[in-house]
Amino acid sequence: MMNLTPVTHGRPKQLQSLMCCAAALLLSACQQTQIVFTPTEPPSLAGFNTPYPFNSHLPESGVIIPATDPMFSDEVYTELDLPYQLHRLASVQSNHDLNSNSLSTHALSSNSLSSNSLSNRVSLAAISPQAPFNNPDILQIALQEKARALAISLADPCLETFSIRVSLHSINLSLTCPDDVNHIYGLLMQFWQPNTFVDATTAPVDVDNIRRQLKLNKHLNAFSGAEIDKLWREKLLGPEHPYNTVLNNNELFDTLNLNQLQQIQQQAASQAQWHLFLPNSQAKNAEFDLQASIKQWPILTTSLPKSLSKSSSHADKLETTTPKQTQKIYLIDAPGSVQTQVRLGYRIGYRIGYRIDHSINHAIGHTVDNELGDMSETSQLNSQEVALSCRSLSALMGRSFSGRLYYDLREKRGLTYGIYGQCANAPLSSSIKFYGSTAIEHTGAFVVGILDHLALVKTQSASQGEINALKTYLMGEDVLSQDNSIQRENQYLQQLATGLTQVDVQKLNAELQALTPERLQHLANGAFSGEPLIILRGDIDRIIPDLTSKLPEWQLERIKVD
Repeated sequence: MMNLTPVTHGRPKQLQSLMCCAAALLLSACQQTQIVFTPTEPPSLAGFNTPYPFNSHLPESGVIIPATDPMFSDEVYTELDLPYQLHRLASVQSNHDLNSNSLSTHALSSNSLSSNSLSNRVSLAAISPQAPFNNPDILQIALQEKARALAISLADPCLETFSIRVSLHSINLSLTCPDDVNHIYGLLMQFWQPNTFVDATTAPVDVDNIRRQLKLNKHLNAFSGAEIDKLWREKLLGPEHPYNTVLNNNELFDTLNLNQLQQIQQQAASQAQWHLFLPNSQAKNAEFDLQASIKQWPILTTSLPKSLSKSSSHADKLETTTPKQTQKIYLIDAPGSVQTQVRLGYRIGYRIGYRIDHSINHAIGHTVDNELGDMSETSQLNSQEVALSCRSLSALMGRSFSGRLYYDLREKRGLTYGIYGQCANAPLSSSIKFYGSTAIEHTGAFVVGILDHLALVKTQSASQGEINALKTYLMGEDVLSQDNSIQRENQYLQQLATGLTQVDVQKLNAELQALTPERLQHLANGAFSGEPLIILRGDIDRIIPDLTSKLPEWQLERIKVD
């Protein structure tokens, strides 16, 4: 009889070998590849000298001189008690060519005016130079919610162009549409009426949605890594600094109601100095009815509720209790992150008992919405040098492609996609911050590279070619800003908040044009004195060995952000 049973005596060994191979693959997949950390290298600088024979064929370039004419003209009516200061966009006919080697501001402004001639932009700005507004983060979201409610209720196309810009010292609302400026002004008045949030009959505001947005923003900041900037302000200024106490009122986020929202709005309105910006008088529909505007002006509450502030934010309460920086690196843990966020910088400006007439200590040209700072106790800079060093050093080191840090740490060494410098100017403080992200394996080399460059700029003078390139960048930045009416308005508000006059701005430009390598080195030694504040956000367990190896003298401290 034929045996039909298959032969199976070789199968067990074959299956056993296959199982062993599968197990080996699984075990190897579970193992993490050992990270090879990047070694450090000495800092490298770009060359700014033109090689022969090209240098003999290039034309001489003159120094760029920004326009000296005011961006806005003030209209004064002594017979009327206006509740605001009225500003008109300056006429382009008053501008003149800068010089034979630069662009004409007349041509720039003319192009800007003609491209926007069909619409009128009206802005109403609340300025508080001596103390920050309380809860501006809440008010910003509330006003945006009010704009949506008004757009639905009134069905006015102008409200679709609503724009809001909020900083600690300014709240600017604007509309841009073809309508008459009086109509646009009337729409802006809707946001500041004493019943704009509590009146449920006209464009009611959903306070539940505002609370949800505030809480959502908090979670998004933690997810996106923006929490590192919150910790930066706290460690730079101290938790009791006005710039920290007026923000992130988590308790109020949870309990906010319409009455509290109305109190926040009225407190800001009563605290503010008001500025109304209108288009050039030659624009279409630009004739403004002053008498009607006074009648529409809201009746503001005189008493200020103090219960909505976590602590008093008055400038005279600011004591010399700001933290002294030591050789400490603060670490925010982000397990599993493939990159490390870096914030590194200095306090360079500190003011107690702020006075609006003492103004030259801050430069213009940069917004201050979220970037704030304070001054190192060892700084040797006077108020005018603070303004000059803040702007020139942040640009020298971190002006994108042509900055020292970008050139070396990205272009030469490939440690980052980008690293940038930021000059933060505010009435109560000033600081320089360098920020960027790097891969986990580059963390130590990246931080050491920044520190090496900060040390180098204090010990080695920049070349004259680099100084010339820096001047061209800074002056050109000012010239380009004149071509955009919104940028001009933002700069003007920055001047108002910090107390700058047009004369102060011209003095600062003259200082920049006269900058020498020796002068810049002196500024660097004053601004970068003491120890910098360093905050990193990344996978702590993976980067600590590298940081300990490359920065053994620095203390590492884990910290949790609320």
